[in-house]
Amino acid sequence: MQFGLFYEWPNPELRDWKTLYGEGVEEIQYSEEMGFDYCLIAEHHFSNYGNSPAPLLQALHIGQQTKRLKIATGILVLPIWQPLRLAEEVAVLDNLIDGRFICGVGRGYQPHEFSRFGVTVPESRQRFSESLEVMIKAWTQDESFTYDGEYIKIPNEVTVWPKPQQKPHPPLWLAGTSVDSMQLAAKWDMMPLTTGLLGGDGMRAHLASLIHARMDLGKSIHGIDLGMQAITHVAETDEEARKQIEYARWQNRAGRALGRLAVTNGRVDVTPYEGEPDDDRFMERLYFGSPETVIEKFRRAAELGVTHVSCWSMFGGIGHEKIMRSIRLMGEQVIPALKDVHPPAGLADELAKSPRVTTEDLQAARAGPAPSDVPT
Repeated sequence: MQFGLFYEWPNPELRDWKTLYGEGVEEIQYSEEMGFDYCLIAEHHFSNYGNSPAPLLQALHIGQQTKRLKIATGILVLPIWQPLRLAEEVAVLDNLIDGRFICGVGRGYQPHEFSRFGVTVPESRQRFSESLEVMIKAWTQDESFTYDGEYIKIPNEVTVWPKPQQKPHPPLWLAGTSVDSMQLAAKWDMMPLTTGLLGGDGMRAHLASLIHARMDLGKSIHGIDLGMQAITHVAETDEEARKQIEYARWQNRAGRALGRLAVTNGRVDVTPYEGEPDDDRFMERLYFGSPETVIEKFRRAAELGVTHVSCWSMFGGIGHEKIMRSIRLMGEQVIPALKDVHPPAGLADELAKSPRVTTEDLQAARAGPAPSDVPT
């Protein structure tokens, strides 16, 4: 398994942003020392749910402050970008950090953010598909091209320079938890990012959907990578880790608030919501505990096909020192125990024989809170 840290800089108390951001950078630098493989930088706008509005600028800065880590976006919300400009900026970034960039993309999921960029949720899927197609053309074609989509119009012939350092382009990761997302991932050979908040049945269903999509395209179903976002906190004991659940609750409630447009003066409403799980049920979806407990949880994730874990370790205002301790315990005990752990050899063939997964199946598989930072 490979491990990374996920960052969106939540800011419940509206702390000084530069201080908050600097703590995250220090944590990311420390994670490189402790054996992590990558970090992911989210994109969020206009609320204290996540103060990460300039992911490419942040990725450049973090790339300059690290030496080995892969720097990923988790994710770029394509419907709110101009795709030619984005393709240029990604190419420049990949060159400036020596080919260490991973381009995580998604269609987004928050109407609060979309509406302020003049985009609606219903149109976001088509905007996403057209933008991705334009970006790939920009990175891979030396000849000029035009484009005539429903939303993206490029009537004048264009060639984009420079090209990314990585060929044909940086690796593509896709955030999404729908059948349509898995079909896109199969088409473009992208690694899907799902979420541990869906539970085992949900993650298994998503992998089955990806395998069926690849089979339809005549592509191999073996050696598939699957990413999982996991709200993670490692402490000396399970009891100490459990004490941090209030911070995870803030993050989960804040995500729900964005979805229902409960934002006032840029501050999300984090009151409890109907159907909110109790602590025991919520803990089942969190990767909290002692090193031994977290190792076992990640082993079970690997059995479901997970190859890449994105540890969401800065959540809900949890303190910097607690995060640094969690990173240390991950590096000293958890990561070494799991470096050689792989999904079961026969898992892909088993899922290939399973019934076709529908969007309704995926919805039904969500035993627990819906993901708060992955689109549906």
